[in-house]
Amino acid sequence: MANAIITATGSYIPTLRILNKDFLGHEFYDADGTKLDKSNADIISKFEQITCINERRYVTKTLNTSDIAFFSAKAALDGVDKESLDCII
Repeated sequence: MANAIITATGSYIPTLRILNKDFLGHEFYDADGTKLDKSNADIISKFEQITCINERRYVTKTLNTSDIAFFSAKAALDGVDKESLDCII
């Protein structure tokens, strides 16, 4: 049985930031499809209080999944001798 060693990891954080306040103009519905009767500011505030999420990151329309994978792999391989690798997962 061969041993595997993870020597590095990489990630990509999308640049497009969507803040909670960007949802003030949206409509919010209950699980049964009923529109919520609270203000959007109250709903967004409660959501942030429960989840601690205050922004989301989205990939721009100019990027594909392969682009994101490339950026992540590039970050993982920074400073690594690429000729010494057996494989990349």
